[in-house]
Amino acid sequence: MKKLNLISLFLAFCLGNPLSAHSLVNNVLNLKPLNAFGVDGEFLASVDNTQTYQNIQQTLKGLIKHYDANGVFIPTIKSMLIQANIPVEFLFLAMAESHFATDAKSDKKAVGIWQFIPETAKMLGLKVNRYIDERRDPIKSTQAAISYFQMLYKQTGQWYLVAMAYNCGPGRVLQAIKEARSDDLNILLDEDKKFLPKETRNYIRSILSLAVAFSNIDALEHKEYLLNRGSRVALASLEIQGGTLLAKVAKGARLSLIELKSYNHQFKYNFLPIGQKSMVYIPYENLAYFRQHYTPSKDIASNFISHKVKPRESLYSIAKKFHISIEMLKMANNLKGSFLSRNQHLIIPILKKQPSEKSGRKVAQNEFIQ
Repeated sequence: MKKLNLISLFLAFCLGNPLSAHSLVNNVLNLKPLNAFGVDGEFLASVDNTQTYQNIQQTLKGLIKHYDANGVFIPTIKSMLIQANIPVEFLFLAMAESHFATDAKSDKKAVGIWQFIPETAKMLGLKVNRYIDERRDPIKSTQAAISYFQMLYKQTGQWYLVAMAYNCGPGRVLQAIKEARSDDLNILLDEDKKFLPKETRNYIRSILSLAVAFSNIDALEHKEYLLNRGSRVALASLEIQGGTLLAKVAKGARLSLIELKSYNHQFKYNFLPIGQKSMVYIPYENLAYFRQHYTPSKDIASNFISHKVKPRESLYSIAKKFHISIEMLKMANNLKGSFLSRNQHLIIPILKKQPSEKSGRKVAQNEFIQ
């Protein structure tokens, strides 16, 4: 905690004496994360930038809690960034965007770890439909983010410009550079001339401040630095047949349905999209058990319908009506017991092979999930 207090005193000094910051900052803070973005220690010589850092520092404990709650995805994301030659410090962009929560959603309809709006997601090849939203897929959304980073880097040539372009668009950043007649970060962040939108100015300050703060995180309760945590990939990818119930996959992986869905927010229902194989993620430590105990279902659904429970209907009568097992019906709806309430909505798997045309007529009376 002594180092943390030293940093606090240093920042307070910087706020009152910004010109002294440049001469002292290298002796106090680890600036490698700044350098990874193409930024030097002079960034913290600015009063506005130093104030942002101090604000981040004051909320550091809360940010660490967000990390611990969603950190299972970080080793995988980190590995993908390294393989693509993207600075691993771009993890802090994801932290600023979503706190690494795959189910994060903004008022602007941006979704997922990387907060893609629908238009950008479509441009990058992510599926967003009634069954699935790949913006919530930690692997596929990161692949899309990497492609976008690479595209932005070709347009701007600096990683800090990439981060800003991610927020306001490459055209806006290039226009700012033209107006400022410089791509120097401190010039672009000029609060009086406002070359960039205020949101973007605050955005890049937050990302860089997060990077510096977490690089010195050992000063806070001896927590390990974010980029060194999770040294091995924690998620395993499974290719599963479409129409399979998530509850069956969960059972094969020795997970509850809720646990499995916490790793797979991309699926909107408790079943995998029809007519295609899907990637499902489980903890790597559960992979060996899954390989030993999971057997692909012979009863693959060709569709699913929504059914409203009528008076005197039971699990047995509904399962019999739609020619499925009671176990499958319970798995499709995550039911623990046998009790059903009137007007309760159930998802009914419709198997590929129906015994008779009569059953097809009954199915047609219900609403298909499309």
